[in-house]
This record gives sequence, C-alpha cells and structure tokens, in this order.
Amino acid sequence: MTNSVTKTDATTWQRLRVTLWLMALTSVCIGSPCFAQLYDPLDTYPPRWYLGRTDCDAKIVEQKHLLDGGVAGGSCEVINFAAANGSEAQLVYPIEPVLPLDDLTASVKVMSAKPGATIGFRVRFPYVKDPTTKKVVAVTLYGADYKAPGEFALLGIGSIEKSLRLKHVALRGEYGPGVDLTDPYVDAVLINAYSGAGTTAIRIDELRVDGMVPVGRELTDRSMEQTVPGGTKDSSRSGLLAEQGPVFPAETVTRILQYNGEPLGWVRSLGFDAILTNEMPDADLLRAAIQNRLQIYSPPPSRIDPVLESLLEPVAGWFLGSSEVLDTSTLDQTEKAVQRLRSFPERWQRPMIGAPTESWSSYSAFLDGLIQDLPPRERSLSADEEVKELNRRLSRIGNHVGQGVAVTSMPAESILRQADSIAEAVGVPPPSSFHWHAMWLQTMRSLECVPSTVLYRSTRSLASGQPMDTQRALALSYVNRMIAMISPWVVTAVNKVPPSIAEGSYRCSRLGNENADLLILTSTASRGSETLAGDGGAIQLQLTPGDVNQTVWRLTHFTAERLVPEMTETGPRLEIVSPDVVELIILSSDPSVGGQIAASAGQFARKATTDRWQLVSDAVMRTESRWIAAESMSRIPQQRSSNLVQAAKRTMGDAEPIFRSGDFGSALRMARRADAWLLRSEWQLSERLMPDWPKPTSSPPVVMGAAELQIFWRPLMDDRGWGRNRLTSGSMDELEFFSPGRWTVGKRLMDRAGSNVSRETLGAFSGPGALRASVVSLTDDPLPGGYEGTVVQIKSPSVRLAAGSGVRIDAWVRTIGFGGPHQGLLMYDSIVGPDLGILVRNQPAWTPVRLYRQTERDGELHVIFEVLGAGEIMVDEVEIRVWEPGQKIDLPVKPVLPPR
Repeated sequence: MTNSVTKTDATTWQRLRVTLWLMALTSVCIGSPCFAQLYDPLDTYPPRWYLGRTDCDAKIVEQKHLLDGGVAGGSCEVINFAAANGSEAQLVYPIEPVLPLDDLTASVKVMSAKPGATIGFRVRFPYVKDPTTKKVVAVTLYGADYKAPGEFALLGIGSIEKSLRLKHVALRGEYGPGVDLTDPYVDAVLINAYSGAGTTAIRIDELRVDGMVPVGRELTDRSMEQTVPGGTKDSSRSGLLAEQGPVFPAETVTRILQYNGEPLGWVRSLGFDAILTNEMPDADLLRAAIQNRLQIYSPPPSRIDPVLESLLEPVAGWFLGSSEVLDTSTLDQTEKAVQRLRSFPERWQRPMIGAPTESWSSYSAFLDGLIQDLPPRERSLSADEEVKELNRRLSRIGNHVGQGVAVTSMPAESILRQADSIAEAVGVPPPSSFHWHAMWLQTMRSLECVPSTVLYRSTRSLASGQPMDTQRALALSYVNRMIAMISPWVVTAVNKVPPSIAEGSYRCSRLGNENADLLILTSTASRGSETLAGDGGAIQLQLTPGDVNQTVWRLTHFTAERLVPEMTETGPRLEIVSPDVVELIILSSDPSVGGQIAASAGQFARKATTDRWQLVSDAVMRTESRWIAAESMSRIPQQRSSNLVQAAKRTMGDAEPIFRSGDFGSALRMARRADAWLLRSEWQLSERLMPDWPKPTSSPPVVMGAAELQIFWRPLMDDRGWGRNRLTSGSMDELEFFSPGRWTVGKRLMDRAGSNVSRETLGAFSGPGALRASVVSLTDDPLPGGYEGTVVQIKSPSVRLAAGSGVRIDAWVRTIGFGGPHQGLLMYDSIVGPDLGILVRNQPAWTPVRLYRQTERDGELHVIFEVLGAGEIMVDEVEIRVWEPGQKIDLPVKPVLPPR
C-alpha cells in the first residue's frame, strides 16, 4: 500500500509542478512575477513571533526588541521562555498560505547560549480535522539546527516535497487510508527553540522567505463554479456540531469585529479573534485571515468556488441576516435557507448563526448560534434592566445553541449623519469623539450572562484615520484586553448571588468558578450614554459570611492587587476607594490563584495601559478646549469645571515618568483617576449646554458626546428664534384626525396583544382632545420590550422641510402601566429614526418631550410614537417648528482657540 500511495503522491506533485510551470511561463509573458519573497529585519515593535505548540509546558517570560543586540549591532527580537522537560517549544511566525514546493525556502539568524534550535515550516491539511480538538491538522517539516552557542548563525530550510510525502504516509497511518490530504499549504515559519529544561533566551534576526506561491490562485477554470445545491434535505444539526465542534470556541470569550476593510494584522493587534464580513470573503481575505490567526463569520456563498476550498479553514460560521432584519416575518425564508445550506458539500459545511430581533425560540430551532443585540445606549435603560432583558431572551433560547451578545462600538449611522450635518451648518469640523465608556459598561455587564462571544457592531472602518475611529480603536483594544484577562474565569462560570453594595452607585454581579469567584462592578451613575466613575468616593461591598476565609485580589489595573476586607458584625466588608467605571475583583480560598491572576493580567498590562493612557491624554486636551470655547461663546462660568480639568492635567503630567518607566499598574491607576475627573467635567458641561434638562430632551451632539458641536448649536436651546408650528393637526382637537394624509396607525402582534387607539376628550393636556393608546397582553405571558414588544405605531402627517433646517419637535405625553425593561412610549422622527428616540416611562403626569434635529436634505418629516409592551399612553400638543431667527438673534462666532 505504501508504494501505491507514494506513486499517487508523486503523480499529483508532477501535475502540480507542470501547472505551476505554465503559470510561471504565463507570468513572464505578461511581465509579472509568480514567486514572491518576504524579508523582515525584526527590528521594530511589536514582536512577530508567538509561542505555539509545546510539550514542555513552555511559557514566555519576556519578549522585546534589543536596539543593538542583533546582527552587526542592529536591532533584533529577543524571547526569554521557561520550559520543563520535553522536546518542543515552537516559536511561530505566520505567513500567508503558500504552496509547499521545493522552491519554497526560509532562513533566519538566531543566537542562543544553548545549541539545538531548529528552523521549520508548518504545513496544514485543510480537509483533515483532529477528532479531539476539531482543528485542522498540521505537521512540521524541520531544516537546519543551531550549533554555535553564543554566536549568530544562519538556519535554513528548503526542498520540502520529499519530507512532505513521508508525512503523508504517517498521516494515512494515523487517520486511515481514505484521509483527504489534498491542497496542503505552508502557513508559518517555525523555530523549535527547545534546548533543555530551564530558562532559555534566544535572539532572532533577519527572516527571509523565498519562492512563495500563494494558495488560491485561479488554477481552476471559473467555469467549474457550481451553484450551491438547493435540496431540502436537512442534515442533522447535532451531527454537524459534533463534527465541527462548538459554534464559538469554548476556551475564551471570542471577540468579533464587524469588518469594514481594516488590515487584518492590525485588527488582530487590537485583541480581536474574528471578523464578521458583509459578503463572502475572497481568496486574499482568507489568506490574510489564516496568516493573522483570525476567524471569519460571513454570509454564505451563492456559488461554490473550488479555488476557495483549501482556504476555508478560518471560516467559522455562516451568518444569516446580514442584509435584512430577522424577525417573525422572515422565519420561513430563513429556515428554507438553512435547509439549503445543510446540503452544501462537506468541505463547505459550517455552523449557522443569526441575530434575530424577536421569535428567539423559533429561530433557535434551526440555527446553531444566536447573537443578541443589546438595547441602544441612548434609551437610558438601567444596568439591571439591560441584564434582565438579556436573561429573558436566554431563557427562551436554551442551552442547545451557541450564544453571544452584540454591542455597538460607535453612535448609530443616523446619529453620525446628524452630527455631520450640524457641523457643516455651523462651520466646524465633524465630531472627534463619542462616549466610549458606555460601550465598555454594556460589554462588561453582558458577561454576567456568560456569553460565548461579543460582537462589536461597526459601520465605519477603524482604520479611516478620523479622530473618532482612532478613539474607537483604542477603546476597543482596551476593552478586549480586559475581557481576555478575565476570560478564564468567565467561560466556565455560573451565576451566583452577588454581595450587596452598602455604598456607591454600582451594580455587582458574581460569576462562580471551581476555585475562584469573579465580581464585576459597573457604574450606574449614567445619563443616556454618559457615565461617571467613583471619583473621590468609595464602594462599600458587603461580602457574605462565607467569604471570611477568602483572599481578595483587584484586577482593575491589570495587576493582582491584594485587598484586605474589614471584619464587621455582618461579615467582611470591602472598600474600594476612587473606583473606576468598571471594577474587577476575584475571591478565592486557593492561594495559587494569585499567581494565575498575575500571569493573566501581565500578558495584557502594557497594551491596556498604553491604550487607556492615550485615551485619557486625548480627553484632557479635548475637554479643556471645549470649556474654553464654551466660556468664550456662551459665558459659562469657569468655577468647578476648569479645576477638574486642571487636576486631570496635573495628574497625567505627574504620571508620565511612571508610565515611561514601565510601571504600568501605577500609571494606569493615575490615568483612570484623571479620566474620572474628566468624565465629571464633561457631565457638568453638558448640563450647562442643555437648559431643557431634566425634561426628556434629545440633542444629537449631546447624545453622542460632541460638546464642541453643541456649543455652536446652543442658541437653538432658547425659545427665541423659532417659527410657527408647522403641524396643524398636532393639537389633537379635531374630531377626525385619523385618515389618509393625516395621522395613521399601524399594529402588529395582533395574535398576542389587544390594542386600542382613539381620540379622548377627557384628561387632555390642552384643548378638547388628546390621543390615547392602550395595549394589553392576550396571553398569560407578559409582553416583552423593545422591538420585540412593539405593538402600535402612530405616525403624524408629513411636513415638508428644506435641507439644512434646524427643527424642534415638542409633545406632551403621559405613560401608565409599563413594568418591563425597555417598555414605554418611544417618540422619534423620520429624519433620524428610532436610534435617537426618547423612551418615556413611568410618567403618569403630563411631561414635555423635545427633539432637536437638523434636516439633511429636502423632504418630508413625520413624528412617530411607538408603544413598546403593555400599558397606556396619551399624547397632546405635538409641534414641529423650524429655526428662523431673523436678524435680531446673534449667532455665536467661533473663537480663535489657543494652540495645543
């Protein structure tokens, strides 16, 4: 059998070489090279090599660059690692997937105090999966080894086809004679750096790879593309999951970025494990994903492309619903699509994932994974309500499917368009920041539900170079590091009753593990997407009597900081002075957990501190310039605000030597303290720029955190300058205002909810009439909130407005009886949509609601009221006015700000 296999392999390789020879001849004819090369001098941060497969419990102790320790006195990469007894400690340098040919060569210069390091190639077989790990099988082909201790020596490898054929024989012996070994590719250069037990230091310099022929070149005629079979046979989902493994990796909380063309190497550097694409990835993106160790979730293909088959390893799942909303109306068509996808060829089989907006239990019957989108932060749901809403949906899904959450990493596109329109109207640059702390809070709270993955929604590229996207990238990198640090204590956790908070505006959750419990504390001092940290205050955490013998560590500063609880009559009490927006505490009776915490935190301390440091440094300059502009233009008194900014500025100045010395824990502690002062300063500035508060009011610049825009838009907050009411039927006093071309009513969920919309003559705010709507559940189950619980939509007549108009929308409303999370009356407009709507709850007395908007184009404007959940609402005196100041209103003039 061995002779037969060898003959078959030789024939296959002969055909491949002929094909490549023809490709090379063609490329010469058209003047483009076929074989590429890679050269990396390994002289700049960040480090390129990572620790891969090991059988000696190897751990990297330090990894850095030496400025003068390389060949000829240049820079090089240095790795110190500790190992026990064994034979292998692979240092891995990923490359794009290339064909394993004799012409493929690699060389690298290394120096170590011990002999034995060996260079190699890692070869993957994309159609062979290990039955235990469910991962693609890889083999290592080794070349020259290191024999000159204390000196730089050149290690090389090449002519690998014969060695690879021998690996074929071994793999057939291990996995059976029928194993599919076609389309192998090389995806990494390796150095087996093991040279005995103990600590080893190795210097690596000048990596070169030649003869690279990328996998996925169009060797196959495009006429071979096949339409995906459309049969209705539905293969067993449990069988698929048994073959493919978990929908989301079980060893960590997977971080996924909604992809907008960013370089994948950079995406990986921000701490992401995967991307979600808007279309089926091409060969270039698949190769880049393999090289950068990123998974891909994407819409399924409409056609089978043989060229891509060998590159499908990073595709972790097919994502349904990228181009449409998955709700009750799309159930049937989505199920048919799933049935069609189950009939894919085996190489194209992947778990199927969706993010429905409702009908969770129905979708969970045929999807392998579900992702829940958290409510818009602008809805001002409390921390308890957000978590309660997540848990409610989880109870409907069950544990038979993979579960994840989705968090928006930026303001909604409609809000950004409003900000851009306002900026253009007042003649200032577009916003440079948003309230990133609110995103951080939502993400950390969602961990209480122990999700397998966190998807960050994004509609603009993080690599655009715009200031807001740069801020987003830093914030996401910081949050990702925090998730990665605590993942070992999240993925295996169960919810426990948390300790009570005796003092401090925080929510506490407790995730229990076998030998340690994780406490996640999140600030509840919020207003829309604004939040405060506990600057100057403290959290008093009342632990349980069972926690008496527990050791307590604080992870907030990416260090294992010991805390000692105070013993009281009711049990141990823990004080956290000047807490951050998010606080992380681990309790354990096992002393060895401290070492695990320190090791986990230490991996991410440098990058996390650098990210937060840059975020706070930028915020200092931004907040200071905003107060200067506000004082110059609106006569806002200096008072406490400037003191807070100056305190933050001094703190960052005092911390800079500490930051540069590499004391990341202390530097991060000082940076987040400065951040807390800046958050309060921004909070105070918003209050002074919004005289309508505490009435429910929506101004796009304030909502997204663009105070620099609000400063110039501030005159619109006064009563002067507004024209007549354009909505003539908004008084609700006419006998018949429900008719075509006037007020209209839409209803849904009619099988689950009863609803009534009418004009009432009693209890109106003003005049003889008001609009009333009521909703009741027709089943024993209470109605949910959010879109899932939207029963009634009431739309006003249209008002025609010109582009660039400032608009103010007013209404008086009452709400009674809404008891669930994300329930009440949602008031919004057709310019921005529900993303910037105001949710009114628990307002039995008449309450004024106000929306400020800027028209982006000529068109019609409607005011819309939606009833979410069961309850009763009344609406009266709806007005639409346009900003028409005339000549008597003095608009502010942009001041000349001091240089930064």
